[in-house]
Amino acid sequence: MIGIQISGKNDRISAELFVRSISNFLNLIKEVDSVVSERRRGSVRWEIAKLEMHSPAVVEFVGNSRIATMDYSRAIEESVLDGMEQLMERPEQPQFYSYSAMQRAQGIAGVVPRVNWVQVFGDSRRASIDTRLFSNVEYIIGSETKSLGSVRGSLDAIMVHSGHEFRVWSPKSKRPITCRFAKEMLPEVKRHLKQSVDVFGQVYRNQKGEPVLVEVDSFLPLEPAKMTPSVGEMCGLVPDLYGGRSLKNYLEELRNG
Repeated sequence: MIGIQISGKNDRISAELFVRSISNFLNLIKEVDSVVSERRRGSVRWEIAKLEMHSPAVVEFVGNSRIATMDYSRAIEESVLDGMEQLMERPEQPQFYSYSAMQRAQGIAGVVPRVNWVQVFGDSRRASIDTRLFSNVEYIIGSETKSLGSVRGSLDAIMVHSGHEFRVWSPKSKRPITCRFAKEMLPEVKRHLKQSVDVFGQVYRNQKGEPVLVEVDSFLPLEPAKMTPSVGEMCGLVPDLYGGRSLKNYLEELRNG
């Protein structure tokens, strides 16, 4: 179970803010689902388990797995909450969050000045959301300038839910850089997963001049192409996310609490 709670000013919430918040929250869950499960359309059907329309308004979702062999619901819920908590603490892209997921999280935080408070919650914890999250995401994805250029690093993640993205882990900035590419490039991108590349295109930079997003025109592999990547490599995540454990064991631990 995962949900969102919104307290309106004067015990009222505008329909626009309510709908926008729920839409962003549900789409955030779906974005994280696609990364955790490695399935473009996600692995879980999310249904409303609870709906309270008064202030504070509450919407809870429960997941029903579309996959008979593995239920990722708990892992997705924990990953959403972990990401929101991390974005509240520091301007660093969460491991399970795509660029689009961060935009969704920022959209949730964007309603905070117009309500009393917003919280997201799971079975055992809840996180209060405030304008720090908005500012931290803005630092990560906000762009002050854009120009033609290139970035170099390790191609460490591929995400294909609401668009096609890969991350380049820059040894210079020690940060992941999101690279958006055309669908037709996907087979070649897969061939160079976990390898060093130069990426060329429109580069967006933040206030410090650090690259945060590239609209990819082309990329140049700096290593020979390898065979089709393994399931472990295609997880869509940066290295060592599971503390030395396999994805299967990691998800089983989350499910078992």
